[in-house]
This record gives sequence, C-alpha cells and structure tokens, in this order.
Amino acid sequence: GPDCGSKITRVVCVTDCKDPIFPGPCCREFLTSVCSPDVEVVASGTDEGISTRPLSDLLPCPSMYRGLGQDAMKDLGAKLGAAVVAGHGDPLVTTAYKAAVSMAKQQVKQAVVFPVLFAAAVAFEGGRVHTCAELKGVEYGCTVDAVSLLLPEMMRARAAGEANAICVVQADHFGVAHMPFAAARSLLIEHGFGEVRLFAHAQDGTWQGPLSAKESVPHSDYVTMF
Repeated sequence: GPDCGSKITRVVCVTDCKDPIFPGPCCREFLTSVCSPDVEVVASGTDEGISTRPLSDLLPCPSMYRGLGQDAMKDLGAKLGAAVVAGHGDPLVTTAYKAAVSMAKQQVKQAVVFPVLFAAAVAFEGGRVHTCAELKGVEYGCTVDAVSLLLPEMMRARAAGEANAICVVQADHFGVAHMPFAAARSLLIEHGFGEVRLFAHAQDGTWQGPLSAKESVPHSDYVTMF
C-alpha cells in the first residue's frame, strides 16, 4: 500500500500465448486497490511484441471505495450520497437507478456482514425493470454481486424473445451509483451482453458513462461464449 514503505511501479504479465495478454478483470480490480493508477502494466507472449498500458487504462471507472476501510467507505458514501445527481437525461437510466437504490436500502439485515449495501437494476426496451440485491456471504468468496444476479433474468428474456436489455445501474444504499465489479463486467461480455450500457456516478456526484460492458474491460480479447 502507499503508506507501507514500498511502492509498486510495474506489473509484468508474460504467457506462452503468441500474443500479449493483459491481466484478467479480477486481477485488474485487485491491482487498482493496491497500486497507483499510473502503474505500468506490461504484457508479452512468445512473439517479440511487448504491450504497455497504465493501470488506469485497463479498468475504467473502478470502485470509488477502493483501498478504503469500512469506516472510510461509510464516510465517503454518506458524503457522496448527499451530493449525487439522481436524475439522468435518459429516463430508463433514472428508473433503473431509483429501483437499485430502493432495493439496496431494503437490505438492512445484510449490513451485519458488511455495512455498504448494493443492488442493481437492468432496464429493458419498453421500460420494464428487473432488480436484484447483492447476496453477502460471511466468507467473502461466497458473496455474489448484484449485477451478476441480474444475468439469469437477462438470459431468460433473451431466450424468450422478449425486449432487449438496454442499461444496467448498480447503486449502494447511500444513493451512489457504481460501475459493475470486474467479475460482473466479464460475465456480461462473455454471455452476450457486451453492448449493454453501464452508468455510474463520478467522484463529484455527476453521471459518467455510458460505457458498454465491452468498453468497461478494454485491451481484452473476449469473445461471446454463449
């Protein structure tokens, strides 16, 4: 960490693949929590080519709570929640945002596990909204994020030939909208929802985005798997 007497300046990822492969999304998310945004990430394969990117290029719009302890997260969430712009120019985004915040605020019991409560909503063509809350697990690896839990309904609707999923908004109980976590970004891309638009608040409380799911994990050679 920045106050522990050492500083990471470069991360190198070398594989036996012909082309350079940058760290995967979950690794990128971890790196953003312990490294400066300008850390150099180097990737290389069996060919002579070497690709270099700053860490900030590999995971746009990382969590605003990264690197913080629980008390600092709560303080920042309360501060941002009082300043965020709730309404968006796109009514679908506003509807999804409000649904996500409302669902997050209902998860009071889950605060025993972790004090920041998350939910997410997907809006479909025509205005239908489906909402899920994060499922927290006492063992951290058991936690399932809210955006990942939207996927079954998105896949069901697609298989049934219903309206397309248009946008996804994840928010916490303070009212702050966040981009999906790395694992959820990957799942959206790999399961054919790479063009779904993602929206979140910036540090000043204004809206940022849209980013498509594909754009939220750049410099990756993902293909639609399913």
